[in-house]
Amino acid sequence: MEKCKNCHAEHVETYSKWKYSRNFRVLEMRGKDRDPECLRCHTTGYGKPGGFVDIETTPDMKNVQCEVCHGPASLHVSAPTVEVHQRTLSIPKNICTTCHYQHKHMGY
Repeated sequence: MEKCKNCHAEHVETYSKWKYSRNFRVLEMRGKDRDPECLRCHTTGYGKPGGFVDIETTPDMKNVQCEVCHGPASLHVSAPTVEVHQRTLSIPKNICTTCHYQHKHMGY
């Protein structure tokens, strides 16, 4: 998020007020911070190259961050063109249901 702040300060500030910017602490409070089932939805990129591994190795990838919906920032940073930017703004319809589905616990 620190690197994102250089160009997207307003969005990073908005994100920091969003409840999902702190959702990893729910796992910590419940002792689920190493549960793969939970890490899928409470971290960024779990199980993917460059994504969350564990709190010791990749602490900046905890919580739901921009890349969960918009894709890897490396794509945007490596080619900061209008076309790439437009692609990252477009969020696939099924991205939310990756974690938010009807039988999921806690009503999310």
